[in-house]
Amino acid sequence: MTSKKNKIRNAREANRKFKKKANPLAGDKVEFIDYKDVSLLQRFMSDRSKIRGQRMSGATVQDQREIATAIKNAREMALLPYTKRTVSTRAPRPGRDGRGEDESTLEMPEQPTSSTFGMEDAAEEVTEVVTATEAVEAEVEA
Repeated sequence: MTSKKNKIRNAREANRKFKKKANPLAGDKVEFIDYKDVSLLQRFMSDRSKIRGQRMSGATVQDQREIATAIKNAREMALLPYTKRTVSTRAPRPGRDGRGEDESTLEMPEQPTSSTFGMEDAAEEVTEVVTATEAVEAEVEA
C-alpha cells in the first residue's frame, strides 16, 4: 500500500509535462541520412558506440529508424566501430601486496641492447665459410 506522500508525489508527476527535445536533423536541415556520413551518425552514438535512444537523441520515430539502419550499415562497412574497448583497473585483492604474483614470474629476460643484434654471430660464420672455401680451392689446385 502506498503512503500519502507517494500518492501526492505521483499526482504531481502525472500533471508535469516534459519538454520535448528539438530534432537535431531538422535543425541541420538533413534531408537524407547516409551511412557514409560518419560525423552525423556519431552524434547519435554513445561514447561506447551504442545507438542512443529516441528520447536521448530527440529524433522522430522515422528518423530514429533511418539512423539505426544507417549506423548498422556503417558498422558493416567498417566505417563505425561496433564497440569501443574501455580499460578499467581493478582494485588489489585483500591479503596481497597488489601484484598478484611474485616479481620473478613477471619479469622479462634481458635482451641484448646492441644495435647489431645477432650480427656478431653472422660475421663469424661468414669468415668461417670463407676460410673453408679457400681451403677447398687450395686442395683442388694441388
